[in-house]
Amino acid sequence: MEKRRSVGTSISKARWFWVALTLVLVGCATTPTGQNDLLDFLKDGVTTREEVFLALGDPNASYEDSRILTYRLTQDEAGWILRKSTRDWLGVRVVLVIVFDDRGTVKRHSLVQVRSE
Repeated sequence: MEKRRSVGTSISKARWFWVALTLVLVGCATTPTGQNDLLDFLKDGVTTREEVFLALGDPNASYEDSRILTYRLTQDEAGWILRKSTRDWLGVRVVLVIVFDDRGTVKRHSLVQVRSE
């Protein structure tokens, strides 16, 4: 007996191929991922070290026994994006510098521009 493929099966496979390809291409499209309010929680004299770690995670660098923390940031249309890599500065536009007092409260913070792209 000879097996015959039905035309419907071929069309169905072709349709699934195009659906899958479309989903892959849509997934590769660049969409804004930043958060406009990412840094809104930072209040000098109010925000604690724990709140900083909960909101931003581990810093890219720390100085003076972790009294000073730095986070690398970039920005897109949607807002701020944390750059977690400590290996390079690719895409980094701004460094967030946070200084804590002896009680572990934010003494002051500032955004330092490192690239003007």
